[in-house]
Amino acid sequence: MKKSILYLFAFTVFIDLVGAQVPKKVIVEHFTNTKCSICASRNPGFYSNLNNQNGVIHLAIHPSSPYPACVLSQHNVSENDARTNYYGVYGGTPRLVIQGVVIASTADYGSASIFTPYLSQNTPASIRITQTKFANDSIHSRIVVKTEALHNLGALKLFVCLTEDTVFYTGSNGESKHYGVFRKSYTGTSGMSVTLPAIVGDSAVYTMSSPSNSAWNLARINTLAILQNETTKEVIQSETTIPPSSGVPAGIEDQSENSSSVSVFYSNQNTSIFIQQNLKETHLNFDLYNLMGRKILSENIESSFEKVNANKLSSGIYLYKIESTNGNLKTGKLFVQ
Repeated sequence: MKKSILYLFAFTVFIDLVGAQVPKKVIVEHFTNTKCSICASRNPGFYSNLNNQNGVIHLAIHPSSPYPACVLSQHNVSENDARTNYYGVYGGTPRLVIQGVVIASTADYGSASIFTPYLSQNTPASIRITQTKFANDSIHSRIVVKTEALHNLGALKLFVCLTEDTVFYTGSNGESKHYGVFRKSYTGTSGMSVTLPAIVGDSAVYTMSSPSNSAWNLARINTLAILQNETTKEVIQSETTIPPSSGVPAGIEDQSENSSSVSVFYSNQNTSIFIQQNLKETHLNFDLYNLMGRKILSENIESSFEKVNANKLSSGIYLYKIESTNGNLKTGKLFVQ
């Protein structure tokens, strides 16, 4: 008996020393342009696909080629172009890079299969971001990169930037809502050189600040971080901020093994949110939040297919939470156009 306890103690100490890998978040970098007619035809299918990928972070870059007059590109031409050149995709839009891997321009951006190879992976690193806004003047971001498990990662780059969750501007291609728009880099578009601590549990902390810009809606500004292999550009981990608020989902991942049994989608034609569930629950509660964390809609769902009137919602990205009396829970993001 004593020997068994000793083995258990030794195993526990071993686990503490080795650590355990954590889920790797998926990020898609989307290179697009407000004057690109091809973007206008392909982006809706991509956004619909993205909306169904719980937990995927989205960053939109607006290079100056092939349309230098794009307003979102002109706001920060050098950094938009530099991040595009970082992946060697400058010269045509739209293009996608998922987890640091360039996706072929001929791929179907509306197909879930473009995300499949990058899902359900683990990583030895986690990222936590705290963002503070000071009136209308400035933004302070604190990024904590923590070692969660033993690793042999070499030279890394940490790219940190500010994004605007939704920009309302109608370009000549007809697109009027632009999501996850890159605004400014903290670290340079190739990122700054960092080393992930060797000891499990240790962290590296980076603090960064930026003045606000009159072209930004400060309430919609978020901090985004990408940790990448310096040579291959493989994404090791990524993270972005969602303004904290009590009771608001802390992320956009599914929180329940039953989450696949619940579907949520927005219909522009009907200006309604549709909720379909086959959990055989007699009561579900649906809450919708804006990205400032304020609950703006709450409905009781008492059928397998429910329609929620959303005609008072403005265009943008929202977070939802579905909860049942039995504790089943699903969270996600919803694009309203």
